[in-house]
Amino acid sequence: MRIAFGYFNKHFLMTDSEIATRRQAIVNCAAAHDHELTALFIDEIKTAPTELHRALAALMAVDDRVLIVPNLLHFAASGNPLEIRESMQCNHIKILLSQPPIRRGGCAEGYPSPQ
Repeated sequence: MRIAFGYFNKHFLMTDSEIATRRQAIVNCAAAHDHELTALFIDEIKTAPTELHRALAALMAVDDRVLIVPNLLHFAASGNPLEIRESMQCNHIKILLSQPPIRRGGCAEGYPSPQ
């Protein structure tokens, strides 16, 4: 089985339940892509992006570079999330998203739009 690393940035007033849900979504995403989650890096608001830097160092030490994040906004503490993703992809890091993307109109794929 291939390995993957996970990362997310906590938000203000994030509850233990939200943290557990986010962790489980990353674990599930790894399993759905036939990867084993090796480590999960979680940044606190005050320390961001320290854990992201640790995750990147871990990724650069392996050949198969896969990072799972809820969405690209978790890179925002380091700059423009799209530019960060592009930079990671240039360094052969595959980014997987554990959270369903939000469609235009504000609803996640597969969920009904508000009436």
